[in-house]
Amino acid sequence: MPIQLHQNIEISEFILTTASSPEEKNNKFLIQCEHLNFVVSAPVKSLIESLLTYQNSSQSLVESYFIKTRYKATEEDIIALARQHIPEELFADMELPPQRNPFIFSMTLLPEYILKYLSVLLTPLFNKWLSAALALVFICVHFSLFANISHAATLGISMSTIPMFLLAMLMSYFIHELGHITACKRFNCPHGSIGFGIYIVFPVFYADVSKAWRLSQKQRAVVDLGGIYFQLILLIVVDCYAFFYESQFAYVLSWTITLTMLHTLNPFFKFDGYWLLSDLSGITNLHDKMRTALNRIKHKVFKGTPLNFKNDKTLYLLVPYSLMAMLFFTYIATFLGSKLWQTGQEIAAVISSLPNSSLLSNIDLMLEQGTLLSLLKALMWAALFTLLLSFYLKRIKNLLVNNNVKASNK
Repeated sequence: MPIQLHQNIEISEFILTTASSPEEKNNKFLIQCEHLNFVVSAPVKSLIESLLTYQNSSQSLVESYFIKTRYKATEEDIIALARQHIPEELFADMELPPQRNPFIFSMTLLPEYILKYLSVLLTPLFNKWLSAALALVFICVHFSLFANISHAATLGISMSTIPMFLLAMLMSYFIHELGHITACKRFNCPHGSIGFGIYIVFPVFYADVSKAWRLSQKQRAVVDLGGIYFQLILLIVVDCYAFFYESQFAYVLSWTITLTMLHTLNPFFKFDGYWLLSDLSGITNLHDKMRTALNRIKHKVFKGTPLNFKNDKTLYLLVPYSLMAMLFFTYIATFLGSKLWQTGQEIAAVISSLPNSSLLSNIDLMLEQGTLLSLLKALMWAALFTLLLSFYLKRIKNLLVNNNVKASNK
């Protein structure tokens, strides 16, 4: 055979509910090959189908192409078209690239065959009336207690409760991923497992919902929000417990979960907010478009250049969302910077109180005074705050500066 594609290719309609015309809605198709996803036009889809039919039947390539497209072409012309328009990863003579793994370490916690039973029990939570009611309860409860939650965050929690706090946060992350899985199940979309990994130095959970590409835009948006929705339900419970038992621990837990939810919705990272904005708007290569939007704002502020919204209507969505994301980044950077300064002062105070003697003598003195543990804790927090701050600043720089890196698939 002169040309072959991988056999495990799946083709489905890519539904664009925000398309500007009926023709555009029906002119995009999703091509899936294992972990790879491509959105192609109707002619490319027909070309792929003709090649697959040719591989799996006795029809000639010319005959198969004519049946699918109603166009006559020579075998050489069809091969040239295929090499020009079909992604090279789909050809059988090309080895599929390995699936990107952003984790230093990862492992499966709950496989698909267990999750499919658990998610069935939870799908009623995605009833639209129940979802709206729970969202309303969350708004009323969380915002009425927000002053208490913010005040508790400034006070923190005791060292003895940190292990329990970390365990509670890990549980909230697991519930978040379970929300994504359940949303997939709600729309009868295949899903994978839930796993645990180490991202940079942070423990995270992850869910395999890559098959959600075959859903409509609105359904994909529900899957994107599924994790936040389940954490929202969790926060109702946490907030009520904090209020009735006046629990400092629960208030700080509520504040931290809220912060992680906002972080997840931030489109500067390829987290839920990125895919939500991409799915709702139908915009691909979202980071490139956001970079363009922010650069236009910069040129408007410093050079007086018109924004030209009329020529790019996507900016009506990207500009305000990008500005909100920048405000969130500013808050995080300010918070981390203040904590870093505070921790630095604590370290300096401990060191300045030590006599000018040998290291071992100073360690013995700190052990006697009980300050060695405080110093180690301060150094640990300083390292963590520095890592987080540099991580955020690097992401902002990458978004503001065009580094000519192509956006990856979902």
